[in-house]
Amino acid sequence: MEFKVADMSCGGCANAIKNAVAKLDPDAKVRIDIAEKTVTVESSFKQGEIASAIEQARFHPVAIAPSA
Repeated sequence: MEFKVADMSCGGCANAIKNAVAKLDPDAKVRIDIAEKTVTVESSFKQGEIASAIEQARFHPVAIAPSA
């Protein structure tokens, strides 16, 4: 699943998001592109649960629909 996180602007933001997701799912794979402001997560948790974890870190994720 992929999210656009417009208010992520630095490495500290990226680390906060990674830590928030890891707290929910320690086995999640998280890839972050600060320049593109995207967060990609591979997890067995639902998209809404991952989004909530990112929101707990005080960011505003917007789900990006997978391209067909």
